[in-house]
Amino acid sequence: MADLTQLVPPKEGFSEIDRQAVFNHFFLRLASFRNTAGLYSSLEHDTSSLQPQSKASRRDEFNEKLQVWAQKLLEQAWMVCGEPGGKECPELDPYADTSTGHLPPLPAPELVTRILNTALFLHIATSKEYSARTRTFLLSTFGSLDEQLIVSALRNPDKTIEETQKQAKQAKESHAKMGKTLRMVGVGLGAVAGGVLVGVTGGLAAPLVAAGVSTLLGILGVGGTTVGLIASGLASSSVICGALFGAYGARSTSNMVQRHTREIRDLDIVPVHKLSKNQETLAVRLCVSGWLTSRDDVVAPWTVFGGDDTFALQWEVELLESLSNALYSLVKANVMRYIKVEVIKRTVFASLMSSLAPIALLKIGQIIDNNWMNSKALAIKAGAVLGDLLSKRVFGNRPVTLTGYSLGGLVIFEALKYLTLLPPSETVHLIQDVYVFGTPAPIDTAVWSAIRRLVGGRVVNGYSENDYVLAVLSRLSNASWGVAGLQPIDVMGVENIFCKDVDGHTKWRGMIGRSLQQCGAPGIIDARVDEQAEEEAATGPESGEVEMTQEEVDQVLGVVKK
Repeated sequence: MADLTQLVPPKEGFSEIDRQAVFNHFFLRLASFRNTAGLYSSLEHDTSSLQPQSKASRRDEFNEKLQVWAQKLLEQAWMVCGEPGGKECPELDPYADTSTGHLPPLPAPELVTRILNTALFLHIATSKEYSARTRTFLLSTFGSLDEQLIVSALRNPDKTIEETQKQAKQAKESHAKMGKTLRMVGVGLGAVAGGVLVGVTGGLAAPLVAAGVSTLLGILGVGGTTVGLIASGLASSSVICGALFGAYGARSTSNMVQRHTREIRDLDIVPVHKLSKNQETLAVRLCVSGWLTSRDDVVAPWTVFGGDDTFALQWEVELLESLSNALYSLVKANVMRYIKVEVIKRTVFASLMSSLAPIALLKIGQIIDNNWMNSKALAIKAGAVLGDLLSKRVFGNRPVTLTGYSLGGLVIFEALKYLTLLPPSETVHLIQDVYVFGTPAPIDTAVWSAIRRLVGGRVVNGYSENDYVLAVLSRLSNASWGVAGLQPIDVMGVENIFCKDVDGHTKWRGMIGRSLQQCGAPGIIDARVDEQAEEEAATGPESGEVEMTQEEVDQVLGVVKK
């Protein structure tokens, strides 16, 4: 259980020199982070087809919101570090130096983590949200946070203060002069702690609660502006939690989803793991499957995740089950067996497709066309609905990471595209990371540049040049060869990961854990990934499935024997 001393800057072993060093590192790294985000905004501006005035306005609005966020975060770090330099926090101007090579090393990691925890609590308490950019910056730059400590303090302020009361009592017993201190402030320890507890549960006004917490920490020798802000945050913890955790804080409120659906008949958000009451995490992950061998596949592929609250988007289950059956039928068809052999031989796919007899293309269309095209059309609609839900903060004001494969990746792509069209002021703090694999989406530079500006953290495109099924489907449904699931996306800031173990579209479901592991996604449970890969190997097709006789090849190519 947390106590308030864990939420304030360390007192022992943290010198003025250490405080200055931490703040200087924070300042320069934050300037670099802000500059990179601004660069993505400029890239979107340069590739956009909007009218010059409109795209300039979008860029300027984003940069303004970005600067406000960065300066506030810097000010909170400045207070936590003891206001080094005095007077007022320095301004994070556009031309701030970003080189850290000349700085002294940071103090011990545990001390830095304490500073970051305090800064994060202040950020959440004052803004009543957890910005995706704040989380990305703190984790990617410094690498260590105790988010569960903050959740515990906000969800259970009574117990947090009770733990602090015990700390204060121990301090009183070990220091004889503490009794004199209590008499000087004119209040007994029991009265302070008791009053605060009553206040948190509704008996006192928030200002009195804050004053009580501040006094309690003062007994422990902790003071300053930071303590006052922490106390105010605890006093209004119920309001903060309501804003932070949203409709899906510890329960599934499917009615909220259904109010936003008109053309998607089957849509819901379901937890991947059982959620405990009041045990939410400060960030959330939403996963989207592409095709389903059964309803269980809405959730099953994503059990490889631990850590952050993880949910799955359930959409059009019956249609996706039909698509799965069609995909497996397609894989077993002679024409696809031939194509797989040629892809393995590195035949140029464009010339391969042009050499196929019309009857072969017709056969592919008979097997897959309706299921694929209908599923793809509904994925686009589901993506727009998801974008709307995210914009309305269905998960509360906390960072969201999106992960999906196949048509699930397309759902995410369309949701992100929807969000990029909204004013940047509404979306700048929403999306943390994006991981999509085998996505049947175009590699449009303008769209992906806008997505790159929207996302605070990583944008990862997992692709496979050997996904012959997706190649055929994309060619049949779109004249363009540019498909994200088949090739890299040439946009600055988009990470392209070649998933070499995926040699067909039906492999993504069983290899999603390994693919996420390959690209370094956080929260992966390695043992579960191994189990998933073993399950895929056990159910995969026989190696002989791709073998064909010359007569079968001739039939596929439409060769007429004389």
